[in-house]
Amino acid sequence: MRPEVRALIWQWREVLIALLVVALMAWWAASSFGVVRWVALVVTIAALFLAFAAVQRARFGRTEGGIGAVEFDEGVVSYFTATTGGQIEIAAMTSVMLLPAVRGPAHWQLDAPAQAPLLIPLDAFGAEKLFDVFVTLNGIETEKMLRQIKSAPDSPVVIWRKRTVALH
Repeated sequence: MRPEVRALIWQWREVLIALLVVALMAWWAASSFGVVRWVALVVTIAALFLAFAAVQRARFGRTEGGIGAVEFDEGVVSYFTATTGGQIEIAAMTSVMLLPAVRGPAHWQLDAPAQAPLLIPLDAFGAEKLFDVFVTLNGIETEKMLRQIKSAPDSPVVIWRKRTVALH
C-alpha cells in the first residue's frame, strides 16, 4: 500500500469505524425484533453522532513532520521544541488565532493574560490534540475553524475570543 493512501486511511479511520458500526447496527435493527431492534436503533443513532464528530476531527488534520511536540494534560496545553516552547492553561485562554504560513507552516496562536502568546505550528507532532481543546471553548464555531484551516488564509484570523461579561 502506498504511504499516502495509508496516511489517508489512518487520518479517516475513526470515520470508517463509525460508519461500519452504523451499517452493522442498521442491518441488525432491520433484521431483529423487540428490545434488540430498539437497542440497535439507539446504537445506530449514537454511531451517527460519533461519525459526525469523527468527520470534524479528520478535517482538522493530522499532518505531522513539523517542529516540536504538543501535549495536553490536566487543562494545560504544552508545546516544546529543542530551543523554545511554553504552556498555557485552557481556562486562562482569551483567544485562539490562526496565523498564515510565512516561511514555514501556518501556526496557532493561543493567548492568555500576562504571558507571551504560545505559537504552535499546525504540523507539529501531536497538534491534532488541539481539536479536543478547541471544541471545549465556549462559543467556538467549529465549522468556521475547519473552513479557515482549509482555506489557508493570508492574514491572521481570530478563531475564538473569550466573551467577557460587562459589569454595570
